[in-house]
Amino acid sequence: MAKKALIHQIEARERRGRWFGALATLLSMSLLLSGWVGLFAFLGANSAYGTFEDLQDEWVPDTRAMELTLPDLSRVSRIYADSGEVLDELHDGRNSQPVPYESVPEIVVYAILAAEDADFFKHEGVDFSAVASAAVDNLLYDTTRGGSTITQQVVKNAFVGNELTIRRKVNEAFVSAELERRFSKERILEFYMNSVYFGSGAYGVQTAAREFFSKDLADLEIHEAAALAVLVRSPSLYNPRRRPEIVLDRRNDVIAQMAEEGWISETEALRETREPLGVIDSPLRRGEADFVVAEVKRQLLNNDQFSFLGETNEERKKAIFGCPADDVACEGGGGLQIFTTIDLGLQKEANRILTQWLPLLPYEENLEACRGLFDDFEENLEFYAKYAETQSCKPTGALTMVDNYTGEVKVMASGLPFEFNQFDLAIQGRRNPGSAFKPFALVTLLEQGYTLGGQWSGESPIQIQCEFPCAPNGSNIWTVKNAGASKGVMTLEAATYGSVNAVYAQVSQAAGPENIVDMARRMGVTESALNPVLSIVLGSSAVSTLEMASAFSNFATNGVRHNDYIISKIVDREGTVIYEHEAETTQVADPAIFAAARRALVQVPRIGTAAKPFKGFPYGSFEDGSPRIGGKTGTHQNYLDAWYVGFTPEYSTAVWVGYEAEQIPLENIVANGQTYRRVFGSSIPAPIWGEFMTIVMEDLPETRFPDEPANINDYLIPPPTQVPVLVGLEKDEAAKELRREARLNVDIVEVASLEPVGIVVNQSNEPGETVSQGTFITIFVSTGETPVAPLPGLIGQTVEQALEIVREFELNSGVKLNLLQQKVAVTNPNQVDKIISTNPPPGTEITESASIVLFVGRLGSAGDG
Repeated sequence: MAKKALIHQIEARERRGRWFGALATLLSMSLLLSGWVGLFAFLGANSAYGTFEDLQDEWVPDTRAMELTLPDLSRVSRIYADSGEVLDELHDGRNSQPVPYESVPEIVVYAILAAEDADFFKHEGVDFSAVASAAVDNLLYDTTRGGSTITQQVVKNAFVGNELTIRRKVNEAFVSAELERRFSKERILEFYMNSVYFGSGAYGVQTAAREFFSKDLADLEIHEAAALAVLVRSPSLYNPRRRPEIVLDRRNDVIAQMAEEGWISETEALRETREPLGVIDSPLRRGEADFVVAEVKRQLLNNDQFSFLGETNEERKKAIFGCPADDVACEGGGGLQIFTTIDLGLQKEANRILTQWLPLLPYEENLEACRGLFDDFEENLEFYAKYAETQSCKPTGALTMVDNYTGEVKVMASGLPFEFNQFDLAIQGRRNPGSAFKPFALVTLLEQGYTLGGQWSGESPIQIQCEFPCAPNGSNIWTVKNAGASKGVMTLEAATYGSVNAVYAQVSQAAGPENIVDMARRMGVTESALNPVLSIVLGSSAVSTLEMASAFSNFATNGVRHNDYIISKIVDREGTVIYEHEAETTQVADPAIFAAARRALVQVPRIGTAAKPFKGFPYGSFEDGSPRIGGKTGTHQNYLDAWYVGFTPEYSTAVWVGYEAEQIPLENIVANGQTYRRVFGSSIPAPIWGEFMTIVMEDLPETRFPDEPANINDYLIPPPTQVPVLVGLEKDEAAKELRREARLNVDIVEVASLEPVGIVVNQSNEPGETVSQGTFITIFVSTGETPVAPLPGLIGQTVEQALEIVREFELNSGVKLNLLQQKVAVTNPNQVDKIISTNPPPGTEITESASIVLFVGRLGSAGDG
């Protein structure tokens, strides 16, 4: 028995030796002619350490010991919306409907063979003539054509991988031969036709027939079968919806090959090549929640909370998707029911609204739009032709909505179809939020003891002095301009709903960028990188719509944060619940802080930057007039991104609008049939928010915001301040002192005075007087002219009353008086201690430093001295 086994081993070794010699020669020639010039050097170096037989042992696999089993499909896992609708089926990520070989029409088989391996039923796994032919073509025509058979493709995908090495190619060839020894040609071809990718998410011939021709396999015509066969080689290159011309040319080549092999007649070939491509004229079809599905997959595969699915990524993939069709060693897995928080009905509405406002252009129109965007378009036409296949040159958008009191992500919509671009703008997209980031600074400042009634200077431009480089140009002076006009002193509340940049530049400096970042983190901006610089208050750090919606929910809950989540429950194939989301809540800060901030934010759609788009919004307030919505607009510098983040008592929703691939100014944009010269947060994002939330709110009960805490006034009342010394200062310096330092408003009155022009000669309130921030202080400024004014009437006044009148006279006229008092005898008791006359008399024009004699009565007889 041992002798017989030894004989079999020797025979196997001889067969392997013959194969190795022939295969190595062909592979060497093919790869060398393709550019692998180091092959022979490699073989020579290795041969120096042993015999050719040693190299055989190292390179040639022992196929007798290999378990070559074509896998069966595992159970699919399913993802569900919150109301039970199936969002997707997971089965190694493929849309596949396997069919037995006997059910595949001959024309489909012949088309696949003509396109990929015409000699499939003749060779034994490796087609040496094809390898040699490819090598010659590679040499003569500078191509990189391969010579792999269908069996080799199966082996590469299922057993040995696609590493670009000679060892792998040798292994692939021997395994291919062994696979054909163990399985029939029909079984191998069946597996291939059911597992190969055709593009547009279609795996296998049955799914591809439905995808591209909306037909069953049995109904395909010859030209349709040939067109499908073309796609296998490179689904991205041969995309019939994007590049129909090259697919049509290649299809006709396949038809010609079918005729050459005798599988169809010349008459049939001639007739079929005249047929149009015939791919169904459908848009890029999409599931309404494809991006949600992708995010669910990402979380299941990567997040620590789902580590029970497996310690490694591969273990998790098996648990979720089951066994992929190209893994022969895999068994089991899959069969999970994964429940999400998504409201599919609202998800559909969000998709519809985004598409209505910002539709994806057909390829030719998209390419033309790219021409208008990029100055180097003509010089790089080939690049942009490819660019336009996967990147939109028209603005798009994203919309995310979360439940304020659970953290459930109810909607996560991206304006582009998933098949066009798999980049999730709602979660993966990080874009600058502009002024929509100001509320984080507002809450930070309130937590530090400032109030909503505090006064700030809105003068623009404003220069912020820093102890370190803080400006974009690296200087220590950060210059900030308002989006609109320069403002006077205003409350923090008004600066919030009016989105005054100059005020918030000061707020950022007062609150501290590091503290603003910390507050944003506490409120829910947990994934994006936040750079703690002064300009963060104006949206210098990019964030996602999910983060912004989640963070803004704090304004609806008085600062009770509920961590956002999408996956609510997972049930295994046995019906056992193996995961259920556990709510995590945090009180971010004093509830009164968020109630106070809400007072400012509910004014944004009423009288603030979003008042225009929300005029007539049906759910803006309750019957008693109390607000039902709040939010904040955001427009990034140079109109690169536009935002509106809003909240109701129930939900918070963030809308972003911008270009998908690059930050390009949103100028001269056509959206929803209207042209916008420049896009602000109020011009497109806010109306999208309003249209969507109208649908959300129309069936909601009238839930109110939570009660304001008793201590809310601590964050509302204007704080006190002291009037500074202003006399002697130059007018602008005095105004700056009042507005920037004391946070007081200023009225300026010009008066004639011998002081230099522009110098403050008097002030309405005494220096050191305590008043509320925002109080108006009048300063009297010299015109440089000699002051002249009529003496006011003082007769009948007491001296104290006269002093008040003179003080007011000096304040208003700029004329300073020297008052002298002289007693005179009077017999009328009513004139005692009263001024009975003045010198000069009332109405006399007097100038600076004039002496005025006040004659004050005393009781006595005439002639008393």
